[in-house]
Amino acid sequence: MSHALQVILPGLTVLLFILHVFYKGNTVESCLLFILAMLPLMDLKITIEAWGGFKTFDFLCFYCLIFLLKDFTTINLRVNHNFYLFLFILLSIIIILGGLTSEFPGHTYLSFLKTLPIFIFGRFLMTECAKDPSFLYRAIRALKAGYVAALIFLALQVAMGLSFTFYPGLSPNTIDPVFHIVRWPGVFYDSQAHGQFLAMGSFLFLFVEEGSPRKTYILNYLAFALAIVGINLAGSRAAFGGFLVGLVIVFLMTARQYRIYGIIAVVIAYLVVTFVNFHSGVFDRAKNFSQDLSFRQSIWKEAYDISKKHPYLGIGSGNYQNYVMRHSQDQYLEVEDGQLVFFDQPENGYLKIMVELGFIGFAIFALYIIVPLVKGFINYLKGNVDNRVAFLMASLVSWLVAFNTVYSIYDYRLLIMVACMVVLIVTYPAKEYYSYRIAHEQEV
Repeated sequence: MSHALQVILPGLTVLLFILHVFYKGNTVESCLLFILAMLPLMDLKITIEAWGGFKTFDFLCFYCLIFLLKDFTTINLRVNHNFYLFLFILLSIIIILGGLTSEFPGHTYLSFLKTLPIFIFGRFLMTECAKDPSFLYRAIRALKAGYVAALIFLALQVAMGLSFTFYPGLSPNTIDPVFHIVRWPGVFYDSQAHGQFLAMGSFLFLFVEEGSPRKTYILNYLAFALAIVGINLAGSRAAFGGFLVGLVIVFLMTARQYRIYGIIAVVIAYLVVTFVNFHSGVFDRAKNFSQDLSFRQSIWKEAYDISKKHPYLGIGSGNYQNYVMRHSQDQYLEVEDGQLVFFDQPENGYLKIMVELGFIGFAIFALYIIVPLVKGFINYLKGNVDNRVAFLMASLVSWLVAFNTVYSIYDYRLLIMVACMVVLIVTYPAKEYYSYRIAHEQEV
């Protein structure tokens, strides 16, 4: 992509947002749906790194905070979701205190500023879902639209080559140095993050509204099958492993019809991958698994040792690369032109959070993920929610598995997807709502 287009595209995204708000109304719903439908464009930079490296998502969230402040500050006492607000306040305190004790406070406070947009987004999404349970359907439809756009971009990239990208340069692991295969990054900079995004979003296409025509089911399951092909093209073993774990959850928790359709979709995707014979993904790279694991384990051990030296507040958010450049200079890769690139994460998302935020910050992060999953599962066991909540839980679990091999939520598109799954599980409507909705539609 040319430099001119890299400048024009973020500006065009902001302009589209302004036009959308003008025609659809300056409401929480319209802003949220725009972000979800335009998800592939949410990580484009609108400022250079020297000015903070802020992105389109940052601009849209701060816009919403300023012009929809009343909706943001409204607290609904009838809905008990304030626990997550409390967790964010605690996390903010940990990050700020970590900055005071860090060797690199400037990076920490900039990192804290960049955590605000996802909190703003999550807060708006949670209040909207709590206010209007039917918004869940519209949010999922918007996410599907953004996901399909990402699949189309991937298909064009495979056809046109790696030059078809949003970025001036791609991650060094785009070309596998052992098998010399392409790990297609799609709309992402890194193919591992791309694989996680595809794995998470694939489960959305198993979520079909009740009463939908047969054609809708077929189109959704076709998209699910194409998503599996996309995961293979991304070449991320961890993402594929997470996807398989998510499938197990779906098969165990959902009704028989979803199990059958899911198996059919997996078989179709496998046949496509086998007959087209893409030498570019998960199955080729599985041969090198043990060597990769050994390399990662050595980095993990060093990262854990760093966390033990800074157990309470960590080294400061966003400081991993600066820290290893000064204190652990063997954590680097040599790229093709002979330059040394120091790790900005220890090939493990959990360890990066533990190192940068300490054990307290890591515990808060874990609660953000574990509590919604436990709540969703308990509601499922009690029969308070229908079986389709399993698709959202499977999506989140697939990411949790893959997060073990790479810190991926530096990319807003993945972070938004994770936040959506957390919020949609927490606010998932009770069965009584669906019964009322179906009865009302029949009357109409």
